[in-house]
Amino acid sequence: MSSELDLRAFRIAAAVIDEGSMSGAAQRLGLTQSAVSQAVRRAEASLGTALVHRDNRPLRPTDAGRVLAAEIEEVSVRIQTAFERIRRAAQKPERLDLRLGLIDTFAATAGPGLVRELMEGAMALRLTVHSGLAAAHTEALLHHALDAVIVTADSIETLDRIDSVPLFSEPFVLIAPRAWSASLQGLSLREILSRYRLIRYSARSHMGLQVERHLRRLRLEAPPVLSFDTSDALVAMVASGVGVAIATPLGLLQARVHHPSLWIAPLPGPRVSRELVLATRSNEFLELGPRIADAARQLLRTTIVQELVDIIPWLESEAAELVRDPVPAAGPAD
Repeated sequence: MSSELDLRAFRIAAAVIDEGSMSGAAQRLGLTQSAVSQAVRRAEASLGTALVHRDNRPLRPTDAGRVLAAEIEEVSVRIQTAFERIRRAAQKPERLDLRLGLIDTFAATAGPGLVRELMEGAMALRLTVHSGLAAAHTEALLHHALDAVIVTADSIETLDRIDSVPLFSEPFVLIAPRAWSASLQGLSLREILSRYRLIRYSARSHMGLQVERHLRRLRLEAPPVLSFDTSDALVAMVASGVGVAIATPLGLLQARVHHPSLWIAPLPGPRVSRELVLATRSNEFLELGPRIADAARQLLRTTIVQELVDIIPWLESEAAELVRDPVPAAGPAD
């Protein structure tokens, strides 16, 4: 039996069976008798069996021919219906399944807008979203439990077969209770940490590890008395007067309820920043990944940056540098 399906030939053969002759079918269909005869032969070759007894006049169908004549209209209607459904589906935006991981500070600030855009916008994704620490997300990405993650750049920098595109760069800042602002003005980070308790992000978080590396570079020590995984808890401790902390603007935006009680200043000494990226496994989501990154950057640029400037006015001077556009690929040498 041939694997090719010649629906037109089957319909012509069914007409021959109904009419009892090649000439009758030809007249009914507006074809030449030769074209009808060739179509019946194609149908028989496709099915691997005779459809009519040619030694009878009028032509008499074989058992296979009787089944064909009885079934072909229903088969034709079902195939036509299937084609219509295929055409309608092709006209709709394609929906894709995507499992996305977001670090907490991004999930609580830019996350809602991005998720809404990905699910309800032009991409129309079937989205599953997980929030948490960067380490858990990168592990899930490596083990195919997540498809894409928005994490800190340093959490993936040593991993193989991972592609990333830049999204956002935010400076670390110093936060303290607002009532302490006068006493902190003009002090170095060493002087501040010698006078006030440092509230830390935990070593389980990449933010905590990055702050710890910065302190080691400066040869500063602060007892790890209080450490927290989330910005909400850390900022609440500072707002209540327990100590000072080194945080990021997105972390502060996440804990915006405490802003009236905070003093926020540039981190004394060398600048240190946190880079956020969208990461995927190499050679996967080659078109969708950059589109998600573009949507995230657009949201950050049009909404989040202004919210950050509202709570940290001195950040306005570098607002244009916060959102990180991808570096264009180098063109051919002249």
